[in-house]
Amino acid sequence: MNKQGFLKGSAILLFTVTFTKALGLLYRIPLTRLLGGSGMGYYSSAYCIFTPVMAVASAGIPSAMARLAAENYAFERFANLRKTKRVAAVLFTCIGLVLTCAVILLADPAAHLLTGHKNAGIVIACLAPTLLFCTVMSVWRGYFEGLHNMYPTAVSEIIETLFKLALGLGFAYFTNTRALNEFSHLGTCFGTACTSKEQAVLIALPYVAAASVFGTSLSSGIACIYIMARSKIKGDGITPRMLQKDPVTDATGETLRRLLRYSLPVSLAALITTLTGMIDMLTVNPCAEAAVSKSPQTFSHLLEGGLTAQQLPNFIYGSYEALAAAVAGLVPTLTAMLGKSALAGITESFAKGDNKAVCSRLNKMMTLCAMIAFPSGLGISLLAENILSLLFSGRNAEIAAAAPSLRILGAAVVLVSLSLPCFTILQALGKPRTVALIMILGGALKLCGNIVLIRIPRFTLTGAAISTVASELFICIATLLLTYKAANARCAAREVFVKPLYAGLMSTAAAFLAERSVSKIHILTFKPAFVTLFALGFSVIVYLFVTALLCEMPKNVLKSLFCKKNRKNT
Repeated sequence: MNKQGFLKGSAILLFTVTFTKALGLLYRIPLTRLLGGSGMGYYSSAYCIFTPVMAVASAGIPSAMARLAAENYAFERFANLRKTKRVAAVLFTCIGLVLTCAVILLADPAAHLLTGHKNAGIVIACLAPTLLFCTVMSVWRGYFEGLHNMYPTAVSEIIETLFKLALGLGFAYFTNTRALNEFSHLGTCFGTACTSKEQAVLIALPYVAAASVFGTSLSSGIACIYIMARSKIKGDGITPRMLQKDPVTDATGETLRRLLRYSLPVSLAALITTLTGMIDMLTVNPCAEAAVSKSPQTFSHLLEGGLTAQQLPNFIYGSYEALAAAVAGLVPTLTAMLGKSALAGITESFAKGDNKAVCSRLNKMMTLCAMIAFPSGLGISLLAENILSLLFSGRNAEIAAAAPSLRILGAAVVLVSLSLPCFTILQALGKPRTVALIMILGGALKLCGNIVLIRIPRFTLTGAAISTVASELFICIATLLLTYKAANARCAAREVFVKPLYAGLMSTAAAFLAERSVSKIHILTFKPAFVTLFALGFSVIVYLFVTALLCEMPKNVLKSLFCKKNRKNT
């Protein structure tokens, strides 16, 4: 069987996520330039409504399947392992199909009720098929992850992202071109009479966003077909002899009960983790509207691009979500993969009562998370405006609106990157309700912060970011304490926090000095993009040098990649 240990599995998933996020930026950057802050307001609103439904539908499936697969494999119940996959495939396909139909039927009223933009309904409807594809795909991904095989998940994610890039952007640009051609020939845009090109562009925005997310839905379908076909052709490594070793299987009702018992609490916890996006969607627009009406002169620098005071709240929300929150969300997705990689090993060790192995795996996971979190969060805070200018050049108004928030969200990057993988471990240790409770309390803190801060004109552009940091600080501390308590493990604080933090501070100082030094060279004039890339590159070199001196973990990761058998790769 093609199994990987924690370090090798983590390396595979980290490479995959890094690659897919790079492709995701290639998708997101031109899409943001095409839609602008207002268009991304439709896009982000639709996703904020859709994400909780997706969490209910599929968030609990991979961890439930991985946990059951790991348990069955640990106790050599191979026939029951196969039966669990069959039952899960039927169950979650039915759930995905029902939810897909419900979302399509309720898209328009939900968009109008929750966002005030009835045109966002078409974007939600085009996203709906993703529910079916992702629920089915999650069964196979979780199954292979439970067998310590990360390749199916990795390859399917790469395929999904590649087709998302091609189809999502292709459909968006095709729809935008069609809308402008219709206006130039008929004076209408999708059947609506327009008096100017600017009006036609505004009318076309929700349709362009819908076309893009429809490409996303198709890409999920293609990835789903791939992982199912791969399973059929290559198999899962379970031989007929292994199946005969223990032919006894649980009753179908018992299998269904266990699947639901493990997946529903995780889905509930995942639903609650979407609170941040939902809270921002429901509060940023009305609170920003109150701030603009109270002190319009505070936002005069944003109105110079032709925006009206009525359009400004949606513009602020779209800029915050599409630029600041999108950049800040890149790093936590990397560390979340470490939780997925560690899940099977920790589940097996926990099932066998091997507390020493649980502690070792947990500390390894947290060390890798911290090594990613600290330099990334500190670097984002330091170079916030430079990074946004590099990625979204030409969108000066959006950058001006988002940069102050991103400087603050750098702290949230560190906190979320540390807490997300712990959620997965708490769920593996049978504590999903703990995750839900922590997120509810954190969400309440976030809601209060948004309502109070965004209404104050001087905090309108940063209020959501400040409340996010306060919320994530509470969540991170509570999650870390409860994770180590549930695992009955002792945190190796020096390896997990002190060394990565020191290396992160050194790399951030290097980025600061490099950026200032290059900017002050008067003999040569460098473009801002070059200055940013040089500062980032220099900080990475310094960080790698410092971690190579201080930490053993990077060497073990490299060994795990190139050695078939490594005692540390567990």
